[in-house]
Amino acid sequence: MQHTELPPLDEYVDLKSLLDNVKQAFPTEDSVRWFVRRRRDALAESGAVIIIAGRMRFHPQRFKQAAVEIGQRAAG
Repeated sequence: MQHTELPPLDEYVDLKSLLDNVKQAFPTEDSVRWFVRRRRDALAESGAVIIIAGRMRFHPQRFKQAAVEIGQRAAG
């Protein structure tokens, strides 16, 4: 497991709040859910996604960066 220095908990948001930050690439809640299902391991490794008390929380900046990196690998 890669150890990444993670941001503070208060920088993580729920799915609805994440949508405001990523709507250009992920226009619907379903598109984000699909991406997370397919790429959950990479998102978690980057610190873009965590689970607290059974609820998924998202770090908007890390989520966007991870999406770019995942997209780059897919294009290669």
